[in-house]
Amino acid sequence: MFVYLSHLLDPKDNAYPGEPVISVEQDSVISETGKPFNSKIIHLPNHFGTHMDGPHHFNPNGADFETLPIETFAYTGEEVLVADIPQRGVPKSIVTRADLEPFADRLQGKRLLLIRTGFEKYKFTDPHTYEYEGVSLHPDLCRWLAEECPDLCCIGMDWLSIGPPSNDLGAEAHRWLLGNYTDHVITGIEDMTLASLAHRTIRSITLGPLRVKGVDSAQVNAMAWLED
Repeated sequence: MFVYLSHLLDPKDNAYPGEPVISVEQDSVISETGKPFNSKIIHLPNHFGTHMDGPHHFNPNGADFETLPIETFAYTGEEVLVADIPQRGVPKSIVTRADLEPFADRLQGKRLLLIRTGFEKYKFTDPHTYEYEGVSLHPDLCRWLAEECPDLCCIGMDWLSIGPPSNDLGAEAHRWLLGNYTDHVITGIEDMTLASLAHRTIRSITLGPLRVKGVDSAQVNAMAWLED
């Protein structure tokens, strides 16, 4: 079976506080404009919805999104680790190195790490908490991943942002992941839905990048192929 790991892009959806959301406007209508088709114009901020932070987001010398290797967007099941840490699925929680160290042996050789806390439940039940009091990654954890997990090239999470507005850890966490301090770049997928994985065996995951020339980051349409 196939499941989406990306949320539907919706103008009413959550965004990082103060940042714009997607908007959609009608461009043409069948018969009303003299055209035989419907069309719309989509205005899409590149950090809205389920998206991947690329190197240039925080690294002034980092690569633009469209130049990332195609392998960044496809993983076999053996290359994926889902780390369940439900104790961090509460407002203002911080995922630390101590939370991930129990997975250290299983992380070796993995290229994609998905951290599942269950915090995504707040996305629709309590949007204010989801936006303003979300989970965050501690910079020391990001340093550890960059230095101790050489095969890791992407990390995904079931909350809004690597660093929420409730603390000041986000910038440094991004820098450790995106290659500011080492040659190891780990892209980050924010605002994923991971509940559907439900301890099922993963055959593969594809990320379906929105490739736009000259942007630092962009939306990904993440999908998992699971064992029936």
